[in-house]
Amino acid sequence: MRIVEADRSVVDRGVRSRGLMSGETVHSTRFESPWRSPSVLVIFASTLITVMGVSLISPALPAIQAAWGITAADASLLVSAYTLPGVVFTPFVGLLADRVGRKWLLVPALLGFGIAGGAIVLIDSFRAILGLRVLQGVAGSAVTSLTVTLIGDLFSGELRNTLIGLNAAILAIGAAGYPLLGGVLATISSAAPFACFALGIVVGLVGIGALDEPTLDRRRTGLGYVVDAVKAVPGRKVLSLYVAIFGIFVILYGAQLTAVPFVLDDRYGFSSGIIGLLLALPAVTMGLTSSQTGRLLRHVSSAQLIPLGFVVYGLGLAAIALANSVVAIAGALFLFGIGQAFAEPVTDTALNAVTPDEFRGGIMSLRTSIIRAGTTVGPPVFVGLGTAVGYTETLLGAGIVAFCLGIVAVTATRWG
Repeated sequence: MRIVEADRSVVDRGVRSRGLMSGETVHSTRFESPWRSPSVLVIFASTLITVMGVSLISPALPAIQAAWGITAADASLLVSAYTLPGVVFTPFVGLLADRVGRKWLLVPALLGFGIAGGAIVLIDSFRAILGLRVLQGVAGSAVTSLTVTLIGDLFSGELRNTLIGLNAAILAIGAAGYPLLGGVLATISSAAPFACFALGIVVGLVGIGALDEPTLDRRRTGLGYVVDAVKAVPGRKVLSLYVAIFGIFVILYGAQLTAVPFVLDDRYGFSSGIIGLLLALPAVTMGLTSSQTGRLLRHVSSAQLIPLGFVVYGLGLAAIALANSVVAIAGALFLFGIGQAFAEPVTDTALNAVTPDEFRGGIMSLRTSIIRAGTTVGPPVFVGLGTAVGYTETLLGAGIVAFCLGIVAVTATRWG
């Protein structure tokens, strides 16, 4: 598959791709700015919606526990019920997207996310709420996968890289802001944060008229699809990107979002509010740096930038472990955010670049499953190590491992 970029400011509003049968996609409709494309706005709004799934609810868990008279472990199931389904079901979503289309799967997923999440406000059974969270998690995983897939379908070249970076920046903004919003809403009512999920219905309805549907070769079915996908995709490169993605989210959710709070609590005795503010700092540098992904990739290849992200991860984690002041902690968290910006969005641009259009849904959905696996594995791994040897020692060890792996990968790329 070869993508011909007619113009760097091109957005194919209708995305009536020509020449797909011969392996060539041509984008020809010109826009002064991608922000004038309704599809871009719906994609970014969808990203903001799905970030709510965990980050809006996490600060409300103590209020939910008190309101329902349940244990902390039971309350935490509201997170697990949302994240775990995506590990299993998302690959099937991708296969379906390559068969029936992106738009006509994304719109129902947005509606399902909003209906299942918003309905929780009306439910008085905790078991039923967990069931709705499972349904919402399946829909949320589909949305997460399809947004990046659509960017890869609709855009090419540096514009695609830039938009994927902006999508990551928007995700970072939501990850930083939603915990604060969720905490405020939880003071009003333990059910109030769930009402926000109904915004997914609004975005889904807008998407019916605003989203463009790429024209793809959908003749392949069943085993033939899988065989053709394996032949068309560079397996070693895709596998290495999947490994990097898994590592990124193990570190993000295990180190930054799980181990670091324990360090801040044990060493400094910070309140949950202060810890929340400090944990939002990496999102600032990630957002600023991710928005420049397109420019960064002009000068450094993705094969070099991703391992460089792990090097910066390592420096940030080691700095957190060795810091002796709040200022030093803040600086280390800013550094961690830069590493996140180097690694996370660039894996998406690299996957999009090596994946033919007609297989992109399946490849990107498997990427979402791996993300969910990393977010599920990371916290218990770091909690287990932190309990056994101490959280400071765990962060220092993880920092050294990430730094060394990054250096080895950068060196191998340079001399390989």
